[in-house]
Amino acid sequence: MEIATLAVLFVVAALIWNIWADLQAAERATVVAKRTCEQAGVIWLDQNVQRVRKRPARNADGRLSWRRDFDFEFSTSGEERQLGRVSLLGSSVIGVVGPAPAPTVYVGR
Repeated sequence: MEIATLAVLFVVAALIWNIWADLQAAERATVVAKRTCEQAGVIWLDQNVQRVRKRPARNADGRLSWRRDFDFEFSTSGEERQLGRVSLLGSSVIGVVGPAPAPTVYVGR
């Protein structure tokens, strides 16, 4: 095989891997956003997340990875929309900004 053919195959493989990794990260962010809304007792609007930012970042070990930020919308009453965000570094969740968990209320005797 020629060098040019190998280079093209390498670029195509890298693009396919990147698309697959983006889809996996979006699925992970969707699960986190849904669970966050359920725990807070709010309505998760549109049942999806949107990637708003992707950039290289270093993880705790100093290795280079992709940081992806996903936005989602939620509502406490169904009339207003509020914005939440899930941040992933690689496949690890590094932050969630959104609804606070519902407080536990003690109704005992």
